[in-house]
Amino acid sequence: MINIRRVSPNALSAFLLVSFTIYGGVLLTILAQIIPGLFLLEMVASFLPHILVGGLIVSVLLARYDKKIAAAGAALTLVAALPFISFSKSVEPVGGDCGPPACLTVITANVFGRSDATLALLDVSAREQADVIAINESINLIVEPEYRPAFDRYETLIHAAWENMPKHMGNALTLATDRTLAFQDRVLRRDTGRRAYIIADLDGDWAGTRLIAAHAMTPVSPRGLQTRNALLDAARQAAMDSESFILMGDFNLTPWTPTFRRLPGRRAGDPRFSRTWPVAFGPFGIPIDHIMFSDVLELVEVRVLEPIGSDHAPVLARFRRKE
Repeated sequence: MINIRRVSPNALSAFLLVSFTIYGGVLLTILAQIIPGLFLLEMVASFLPHILVGGLIVSVLLARYDKKIAAAGAALTLVAALPFISFSKSVEPVGGDCGPPACLTVITANVFGRSDATLALLDVSAREQADVIAINESINLIVEPEYRPAFDRYETLIHAAWENMPKHMGNALTLATDRTLAFQDRVLRRDTGRRAYIIADLDGDWAGTRLIAAHAMTPVSPRGLQTRNALLDAARQAAMDSESFILMGDFNLTPWTPTFRRLPGRRAGDPRFSRTWPVAFGPFGIPIDHIMFSDVLELVEVRVLEPIGSDHAPVLARFRRKE
């Protein structure tokens, strides 16, 4: 037990306040699993790894003051950690060299409406020989002549954005691919917060594989949570209509919430050891950019790529068909 006489009352009060604030966060992450659909709980649960680290540190320090409270807090933290510890909706890459046409390389990136980030992304995509890029928060004027030459290596450019919207809007979405398509569609719905999703069915060597690109609303309000989930549910259905699919984008969703478990297929790479946003936070960021895929595909490689000047880091995944 701490010798209270040696501890400043103000310092002790501050420590206890921080401790119970962190334990409050731990409790809210548990409630997020029990009572899904509340935006405040969703936002807190998004930072589950940070809260777990804080809970364990506080429990160790608090043990010197009151072991019973510390033990109770540690137990609560372990309960909150279950979604993190038991996360199994991911696949690790099998590795090996694989190039086109045997492998399909996709990149998803949120460029934050920045032309410099878009051009940097195209450079990275060329270097990685990406067959598909899903660009979130793209520039509404991306299809005009000043930008189009940068996409010359891609046979198809699909751009989805509401008309009469500002030039730089989070609802703009672009899918570029050098593979031939059997079908393409841009789905614009009002119930998704004016966020679109793009469907592209591949032809040729990868015929039968469906690509879905989506960028969901940030759930910082009840309306934001509702529209985000509406978009993800619609994209989920579009993916499940095909036996072979790749669903990718900025979902504004971390894997520690019940909503993530509704996403189809498996995630490319373990999100517990990767961060995509915000880039400035480095290892203290959270994974909200994802690539999901069906079981008929095999993950060869997955990486979070170097920053491109946006607040998000791009994510690359390379796939091949299972025999």
